[in-house]
Amino acid sequence: MTESTSPHQPLPTWEQVVVLRDFIHARTYAAAVPTIRLNGEPAHAPGSSLARVAEVNGALYEVTSQLCRSLYAEFTTGRPGPIADASWAALVSIAAAWREDPELPDWMSELLVTPR
Repeated sequence: MTESTSPHQPLPTWEQVVVLRDFIHARTYAAAVPTIRLNGEPAHAPGSSLARVAEVNGALYEVTSQLCRSLYAEFTTGRPGPIADASWAALVSIAAAWREDPELPDWMSELLVTPR
C-alpha cells in the first residue's frame, strides 16, 4: 500500500490500481456483451433496455478509468493527498458490487470485509 498525506486508510500501490481497474473493466465488458453490435447491425432503439445497459456500462468504464487516472496523477507527485483518497474510496465502493466474486483480488476482498 502507498502512504497518503491524509489520515484515511492506506492507498493501494500503482500495480494494485492496475489490477483493480482491469478487474472492473472485465466485469463491465462481460455485462455489456449482449449490447455489442457487429458492423452493419442497426443501433439499439433509443431508450431500449439494451441501449440503457450499453450507456451504463460505458459510463462505469469511463468513471473507473478517470478515477484510476486521478490516482496515477497523485502517485506521480510523490505525495498523494485528498484527491487520491477520494478516488480510491470511490473505486472501493465500485468494487464492493463484486464482494463475493472469487476472482476479486484477495487484498481487495480484505478491504471489503464488513465489520460485525
